[in-house]
Amino acid sequence: MTAKKKPARLSPVSQLQGVLVVLESRKAKNPTAELLTAIREMVSDALAVLQEPDPTKQRIAFVLLAVQQSTQVAIKEVRGKRLTRVTIIDQPLYHWALEEIHALAGAA
Repeated sequence: MTAKKKPARLSPVSQLQGVLVVLESRKAKNPTAELLTAIREMVSDALAVLQEPDPTKQRIAFVLLAVQQSTQVAIKEVRGKRLTRVTIIDQPLYHWALEEIHALAGAA
């Protein structure tokens, strides 16, 4: 999923193929509840995007899914203040999603 030169579009089909890769890994032989939850979420997200009949809504859903998959959000409280830290875990995918957001905003 993390291409060095050009960010690849992570299609819903790719999401489902990723699930198969996870299932075929050694960890899947004794799946944890955490692994099963992650797989369930990946499949649900991919199916939701695939089933959207409106192409514009499908594109928006796909971009939002890309932002979600490429970032990690941690919220904690320090000295009574809520701190939110967003970490980009897949930079090419995140950059692609931001480009798509700008393109969608420019088309509006």
